[in-house]
Amino acid sequence: MFGNSLQTKSNRSQFFTFAFLLLFFSPSCLALESRSRIRINNVVSRQNVDSCLTGLNVTYPGDPSFQSLSQTFNARLSYTPAAIVLPSSVQDIEKVVTCGASLNLPVVSRSGGHSYAGYGLGGVDGALVVDLSSMKQITLNGDNAVVQTGNRLGEVATYLWENGHRALPHGTCPKVGTGGHTSYGGYGPYSRMAGLLMDRVVGAEVVLANGTSVTTSESSYPDLFWALKGAGPSFGIVTSWTYSTLAAPATSVFFSISIPQYKTGDTFAAGFAKYQTFVHTAPKELAMAFSFGGNSQGINVQLIGNYFGSKSDFTTLVNGLVQDLNASIDTADEYTDWTKILVANGYGEQLVTAGPSPPNTFFAKSLVTFDLLDDTSLKRWGDYLVNTAAKADINWFAQADLYGGAISTDFDASSASFAHRDAFLVFQFYGSSNNNAPYPSDGIDVINKMLTSLSPNPAAA
Repeated sequence: MFGNSLQTKSNRSQFFTFAFLLLFFSPSCLALESRSRIRINNVVSRQNVDSCLTGLNVTYPGDPSFQSLSQTFNARLSYTPAAIVLPSSVQDIEKVVTCGASLNLPVVSRSGGHSYAGYGLGGVDGALVVDLSSMKQITLNGDNAVVQTGNRLGEVATYLWENGHRALPHGTCPKVGTGGHTSYGGYGPYSRMAGLLMDRVVGAEVVLANGTSVTTSESSYPDLFWALKGAGPSFGIVTSWTYSTLAAPATSVFFSISIPQYKTGDTFAAGFAKYQTFVHTAPKELAMAFSFGGNSQGINVQLIGNYFGSKSDFTTLVNGLVQDLNASIDTADEYTDWTKILVANGYGEQLVTAGPSPPNTFFAKSLVTFDLLDDTSLKRWGDYLVNTAAKADINWFAQADLYGGAISTDFDASSASFAHRDAFLVFQFYGSSNNNAPYPSDGIDVINKMLTSLSPNPAAA
């Protein structure tokens, strides 16, 4: 199926549109999930679905557990699937895909359930959902870990640490699923040292649209393997990833640096300019995000992240920036236990806890930049943030995450379909309602203008 049809990166790019979605290093612990869609929706009866899913664990609208299973992470959106299936094997998934195709139903997979747009439930009513949460096997063979995509990041990190002090570069939110996180890159604080999570993938088992499963690698179905690393859900349901793990970092620092509140657009722009200039040439050992929110008085900023080395080396590195920003180091804690710095990165959330993350009512946008932002753009952006966004009646935060390092230097861009290996900063703009109340009608415009005030004509994914 994927024999010699996609031979070069330029030819491959003609075969699909890459929808760029990311896990950000952020307090909201947002990510996305594995989403695979097959065919077009058609209304069918419970009897129709039952007839081809005999023996499987299936939940339908009206069943006692359906409401909780069909809850979107983003409570601003709501979709009603035709059915939700909890498979326990690859064969079960093959059966679901074949059933969906025979009934002309869209089939989607849900790994962690963190889709911003509810794509794990189909993004439309009437989808047949493959909930992978029961498929949690992890097997470590030497340095390679075979991880079923029902596992969440915290579960994988805990297992690897407890079985040889191994590690992977991935995001900071323990309840994010491995399915979508790996498929769309998989960025985290360790990525500047070790690449994206997809860069550690050496194999994948995937169920295709015809209901068969194949094992892919650089030598087996190589074109499919290339496509899965950046756009996986467009090509099938990945049931397990094989990762080449790494020895966990011996010493790491979790830090936070507070900057005095910015009360004018000019001072905010000047502060951000100092940050981006510093990180543009920072060593790969440093992962530093510019994280901020607003209130009626102005914009509050923290620099947060990790340094992979000693606390003394970290303070020496950032001392000049701290002075330039009139800032102070709030936290600089050194760790030798990899799981403990992951907990710190997740703001204290434990790595293994039951159930999905609680829902939130929100709207978010993202922006990828590839070089230093000019002063005019920063001034325009700062003015909007201070004079308009800071006074908006929504809870919001924004963050710029630093890419580069090993992401761009240690891996060939043509080795995967991922389109943003040469990114410099990746921004997230996120607004939520108070206490999960309905999202205010003007809140979408506030977040949209946070992006367009910085980049008036962003290229769409």
